[in-house]
Amino acid sequence: MPLRRRDFLFAGTAAIGIGALRSARTAGCKLILKISTPIGTYQKMLGELASRFTSANPDIVIEFVAKGENWDPLLQTTLRDGLISDLPDGTWQSLTYAPLLARRGYAQPFASVAGGSTVFAELGLSSVLVEAVSAGGDIHAMPFGTTVPVIYYNMDLLNRVGYTSPSLPSTWEDIIALGVKVAALDRTINGGFVEYDASNAWMFQNLIATFGGRMMKSDLSEIAFDTAEGLRALEVVWRFGDASTVNMTREQARQAFNAGACGILVRSASGITSVAKAAHGRFELKVGQLPVTAAGGQLVGAAHGFMMFTKDWERQKALWAFLRFAAGPEGQMILARHTGYLPVNLMALKDPTFRNQYLAINPHHAEILDQLAITTDQVSFSSDNAVKITDMMTELMRLVLVHRIQPKAALATMAEQTRKLLNA
Repeated sequence: MPLRRRDFLFAGTAAIGIGALRSARTAGCKLILKISTPIGTYQKMLGELASRFTSANPDIVIEFVAKGENWDPLLQTTLRDGLISDLPDGTWQSLTYAPLLARRGYAQPFASVAGGSTVFAELGLSSVLVEAVSAGGDIHAMPFGTTVPVIYYNMDLLNRVGYTSPSLPSTWEDIIALGVKVAALDRTINGGFVEYDASNAWMFQNLIATFGGRMMKSDLSEIAFDTAEGLRALEVVWRFGDASTVNMTREQARQAFNAGACGILVRSASGITSVAKAAHGRFELKVGQLPVTAAGGQLVGAAHGFMMFTKDWERQKALWAFLRFAAGPEGQMILARHTGYLPVNLMALKDPTFRNQYLAINPHHAEILDQLAITTDQVSFSSDNAVKITDMMTELMRLVLVHRIQPKAALATMAEQTRKLLNA
């Protein structure tokens, strides 16, 4: 069912300040806003987002400028451009970079142009996600989309080991036990694999968060993962080693799953579209949630969104109008049509019309949408040694997975090395 025009009114297609902007300029004069993006990333999605906004706001043109092959190179380009005062009006980047860009004075706060921080809640955005891009009492990014880890199941293989329940397993014990059974079917079949080497130690962050822990203390002054929750996270990785009968890389595990030779795969939800295409006609695919066992447990998203660099008030108002549109129902549906990312507008997802249309596009997302309310964003270490830290963590998780080091010893080494690198 198509979304009705009235469903979009709250999205901000006729956003705050547009009337004032029109009266401030002569007829036919357009305000062009430049927004930096990664090269070649979802260009059709960005093109539709810009054209649909400009159709409703003809005095404002959104021009996306590609600067960097992916998120990390885009960040480096942004930092260089900032040094020579050559920043665009805004940027579309990984939200994990918002605190860094705010500290440098590049990402401008939104409270003034938005009319207060409560506007983000009124728009329907997740409070835990907004909190992740807040610092010093202000908000420095507009979330646009996110992804969370999910569990992909080859139901044909699970059925072969006797799993006939209509619901998916809900505990790590049951999930890994199924993987072990699948691995016993045939030496050419891998029982299960967890993508421990996801960038920024993302999977480790998620496992800790589901058990109620966190990577860093709230003021980011000290690590917080050398706890019982951190140990439980590495114990899950260790147990997956019992199901991972073949020593694989992440890409090899993905290829094996897509080929029907792996029973269970823990990876990002952003891969659902491509995995579903590979599974079609080959095996029955189901997608389930990561177990969140603690009362205060969360998931850690890998979110992206928009940041504002311009300090010009008129350009800020125009950019804010666009960001409201992107985070509103129409912008979120454009995101859904072109990508595997999950929306961040929880109010839109509660609307039956939006939700039904969204699930018609992404049916495998049905099991994971409700977890968005407890999804925050990943932590990046504020250190020049950040990459060294996460590379070290990845290698230790690999050693745990292949049973070369015990979880307790790995956690102790991880904590010791992280402290050294943070203080170097």
